[in-house]
Amino acid sequence: MSPKECKQFELEIVDDILGNLPSNSSRALQNHLDRCRSCRKLYGEWLKILNDGMNVEPSAFLYKRLKNSFLRLQIRRRLLCPATLLSAVSVAVIAVFILAISAIQSNKPLESWKQLPVASEEIPSFVMNDAKTVQYLIEPQNGRLGSANGIIWVNGQRDEVYCYMQNLENNAEHDYQIWLVKPVKKENGGLLRVIDGHGQLYLQQRNIREVEQISLSLEPKGGSLYPTSEDIVLVDFK
Repeated sequence: MSPKECKQFELEIVDDILGNLPSNSSRALQNHLDRCRSCRKLYGEWLKILNDGMNVEPSAFLYKRLKNSFLRLQIRRRLLCPATLLSAVSVAVIAVFILAISAIQSNKPLESWKQLPVASEEIPSFVMNDAKTVQYLIEPQNGRLGSANGIIWVNGQRDEVYCYMQNLENNAEHDYQIWLVKPVKKENGGLLRVIDGHGQLYLQQRNIREVEQISLSLEPKGGSLYPTSEDIVLVDFK
């Protein structure tokens, strides 16, 4: 059975492990597990994680899948259906679990696109699939921005750049603005789109190979034509 056909069983697997799946649904799930090796593996992974009381951290891939399943469940408004009272208990457990794992993962510096807490289809393809893409780790200048960290991916042949940062502070008066530093000038690269402390920016611009550095500064809301504050992040490509 293909992974697409099996995705619907992820929450049922967690429900069953937590003892909240109705007996008829549990039997149907067990029948499916007898036929599906990938779901048996998934069941074993979640059994270990939940039985160990979250001492075992799931892989980023497994975490993303559960988070996406949880969001789909919210959209379907299953919590409003009386028949899903037990499932609602499991969903509450899953919600707490997701928040806990999010906190754990956000404290770890990013080292690969595989750690990004977003669906793979939201990541530009050149980041994942092009061997000519170069990755640069982001570290704030002079200890500014606290625990903020991230990665910039650059592909000079395709003139594409993707920046992802985590642990950013939401600022009501300022935006985080990217600057492309070339030999004779700084060019505006755009504003990071920041949601819940995570910021990202994709840009495609001519002559990316001329860029020697990428910097980040705090600018008034809406951005600036020229930098008005010191760099808080500087990534050197040379």
